[in-house]
This record gives sequence, C-alpha cells and structure tokens, in this order.
Amino acid sequence: MLRSCLVFCLAFLASAHAAPIGAPEKWRAESFKFPLIFATSIPYEGTEHVRFPPEWAQFAADDGFSYVFMWDIRRVPMEAARLERGLAVYFDGLMENVARGRKLEEFPIPAAVVLHPLAAPAGWSEGYAGALHTWNAFSKGEELRLNLEITHRPCPDDRMQVFFAASKARRTHAMWDKLRKVRSDTSC
Repeated sequence: MLRSCLVFCLAFLASAHAAPIGAPEKWRAESFKFPLIFATSIPYEGTEHVRFPPEWAQFAADDGFSYVFMWDIRRVPMEAARLERGLAVYFDGLMENVARGRKLEEFPIPAAVVLHPLAAPAGWSEGYAGALHTWNAFSKGEELRLNLEITHRPCPDDRMQVFFAASKARRTHAMWDKLRKVRSDTSC
C-alpha cells in the first residue's frame, strides 16, 4: 500500500524521460521543467533531474532518503544564501504537495537549511555542505534531517548545473561514496 502510494505521488510529480545524471541504471529517474509545480516561486529556467537509489524509500534505515537531484538551468549567480532560500521553498512545497496527494495532514515544520563552504570537487566550480531540517511526507510525517553536498558549475550555451546530494546518513557513511560517484560521473 505504502509503495503504491509512493509510486502514485512520484508519478504525479514527474515526467517520464531519463535524467542526464551519471547514476546507475537501476536508480529511478525523474525530470521536471521549471517552474516546478510544487515550488513555482523558484525563478529558474531549465530542467530538474532526480535520481533515486533503491534504498531511497527505506526511511528508517541510516541511508534512507538518500538521493541526488540536479538543476540544469540558465546561468544565474549562485551563492549559499540563494541556495538556502531555494531549498527551503523547494522542500516546503515538495512535502506539502506529497502530503496533499497522500491525503496526510501537513506537519507544520518549515524547512530550514544551513550551508557552509565545501572544497569544490574536480570539475565543479563551487561547493557547499550543510543540513536541511524538514518533515517526511513520503512516510509518516516524521521530522527529517538531511545532510547535503551542493556543487555548481557553468556549462556551454549559457547553462549551469547545480548538483544536490542528500541523505539522512552522515557524510562519512558509505552511501556518500555512491552519491559522490554519481556527481563525478555527471557531465555538462
């Protein structure tokens, strides 16, 4: 029942074409055009690509709710404060939309994001690490803390990529090796 509800909610949000992210084939792929239906105030032009490893929906596990998403957008200035605001809007809208689709009562925890500089990995021009505090509308509405790594870089044709890796797992957990490999295998 929970699995079919998750599939329904995600299908409601997603379009069917594959993402240009360097993730393994067994990772589920979804793509969305901006403006995002669940966060219309995020002012970018382009596409969001999301990849979910098989462990994503194992919410009680240490590495549950681990996934990557990338905004392939028209180039704009990007700094920590803009990313923090954008992610708060993104996760508030995402969780509210999923809660509505699942007919859950909303759990009133506004998303809060705190980022700090991270040495940019090879091929990326800038990096941030930090944490997101929100709630999990995909599960039981429990509080959710995601660790984050965010990088961005310019790409041809006045585009840029903003790559987000997120997981409940600490950044020293083996899941992060998988998430970072996806990032390193993603090209402009």
